[in-house]
Amino acid sequence: MKPYLWIAYDYTSTSQSLAMLETILEKHPDPDIIHEIGRPTLLHAALEGFPIVAEFRQRLNNRQMLVADFKGFDVPYSAEGNDYYAAGVDLVTVMAAAPNEAITEAINGANAHQKLVAFDLMTYQDENWKVIRAQELASLGASLISCHTGWNEQAAGKNPFALIEKACQQLKHTSTKVIPMGGLKPSDIKNLKPYAEQIFAIAVGSAITRSNDPNAAIAQFQLEIDRLKPRLLSNAPWAAIER
Repeated sequence: MKPYLWIAYDYTSTSQSLAMLETILEKHPDPDIIHEIGRPTLLHAALEGFPIVAEFRQRLNNRQMLVADFKGFDVPYSAEGNDYYAAGVDLVTVMAAAPNEAITEAINGANAHQKLVAFDLMTYQDENWKVIRAQELASLGASLISCHTGWNEQAAGKNPFALIEKACQQLKHTSTKVIPMGGLKPSDIKNLKPYAEQIFAIAVGSAITRSNDPNAAIAQFQLEIDRLKPRLLSNAPWAAIER
């Protein structure tokens, strides 16, 4: 299975976020690109009373997957995920450090809607904790786990590669897939080749959305992803959404 390209729109301005989406869709309306409304955009849209999910969904008219990166923690399905799914989102995010009861609620809610939930490993805890937690999440029924290096961590010189390696090693006998995210550039993608079969999507933010030519950057990422492995249809939880 070839990983998807996942584009994160992390803007504090809803108008800038939509403008970037439109710029990208002009040349890349590809059904196999995932589009994420980032947490900053979701929060500012809520403060403005702006229906950001509906605006994204209206523009994504080629079966593209839509993500709401709200990073849920407590009652992540009943208080948040349920409404996002109903509004047209295909995948939501929940923090991996959330209580197991919340993790289970999120998984059950996603399954009830035939939608997806990804659990984000970003935390102050060290990588050993994250790897153990990844295995625990898989045991609870998680199908997607994000190996995420946040902006503050990137500024301190960190990247997700060591965690990706350890998490994929830990999860290699499970059906759980990982999502590398955090400061990735086209030249980094080749480093993911050993884990291609375990990667659901490769998430990219500023390397595309802050690029001088976002569509050229997308083409570069697609070229590198194409070199990893061809995608095959499967019976995995996301297969119904793919089709």
